Amino acid sequence: MEIKKHQILRTVKYRNKRGSRFWSNKIKGKGDQTISKDLLFPRDWKKVIVLRPIGDSETTFSMGSVIAGTNKVKVSNIVRMIKKGPFGMRLGLDDCEFFVASNTGKVRLEFVKYTDIADETEPELSVY
Repeated sequence: MEIKKHQILRTVKYRNKRGSRFWSNKIKGKGDQTISKDLLFPRDWKKVIVLRPIGDSETTFSMGSVIAGTNKVKVSNIVRMIKKGPFGMRLGLDDCEFFVASNTGKVRLEFVKYTDIADETEPELSVY
């Protein structure tokens, strides 16, 4: 797995057209209850949710998340293309909802599986 470490998260309102024109559905990810409450940094997180973006292969998008039970909506500055296929998002202690947002085309998102950051069967998977 290729772990993407350098990204900036900006706060947005989900489905706000001023931020992005197209928004996917949300996919709920169950938090990793094995994480110690003392390990609050993403580098300590091991559980990954794998998601598949759906839409025109040339559509670009950014990944976003909402911490369950809050209004904390964040979108990454990293841009991917749908044709790059599934990607992973690390899971912290809390449940989280994931989505993608695009300005270039309609997008949907579907759950693929849960895995571990050390899963060697997914060498091409980018994890954010």
